Amino acid sequence: MLSIFLTIPLTMHSQSLFEYQWKNRLIVIFTETSNSREFQKQMQILNQNQNQAGLNDRKIKVIHVIPDKHQIVFPEKSGWQNSNLYQKKESKIDFEVILIGLDGGVKLRETNPVEIEKLFDLIDSMPMRKAEMRRNDN
Repeated sequence: MLSIFLTIPLTMHSQSLFEYQWKNRLIVIFTETSNSREFQKQMQILNQNQNQAGLNDRKIKVIHVIPDKHQIVFPEKSGWQNSNLYQKKESKIDFEVILIGLDGGVKLRETNPVEIEKLFDLIDSMPMRKAEMRRNDN
């Protein structure tokens, strides 16, 4: 997997995303507007009760990015913060979901809402997640 330093050069060095490296996995959702239909669908998937425990267990924070602003939307909702994250995204598509691993590497990019099973399966296949699960079993 490519490092986030190469694929989204701004992310771990600018704004506040650097603080999450080695602490949280990130789902970063880019949209043109705060009330995007695709964003609402993605949040509906993520906010289902049975999914929230899995998101917490996998140390996931969800960040919504629109032009000039971003906010955390899971596990707690923050206020909007000024941000240049949107301008640094690679895709010209209006909607994009990026999964960033604990190491800061981009693990997944999708231009449609992503089902929770796909996210969880991908995360659970990662070496650091496997180690976390082994530790939790003891």
